Amino acid sequence: MIISSQRHIDNAILNQKIETLESKMPTEITLNTWAVGIDGMEILFDGHHTLEAARQLEIPVKFETVDQPEGLTGEDLLEQSWMDSDWYDVETGKLAF
Repeated sequence: MIISSQRHIDNAILNQKIETLESKMPTEITLNTWAVGIDGMEILFDGHHTLEAARQLEIPVKFETVDQPEGLTGEDLLEQSWMDSDWYDVETGKLAF
């Protein structure tokens, strides 16, 4: 499950991402995640606006796990990565916890 705690989408940034994707029209987008180490969860730590733009343009998105630079996992990673909302599943919008 890919999770996030960022729900806010800035429309100006979203529109810019849409324009960029429309000009390139990739067949797929890859966004990076960090493994939490709890129940197979991974955090989408960047790319929220790109994800929304890709969805609106019906461009498939895949997620790739990369190492968290400070080596954080578990509760430490969740605390350090928290943004503006409760943790939720980016695919369904349902709360993760």
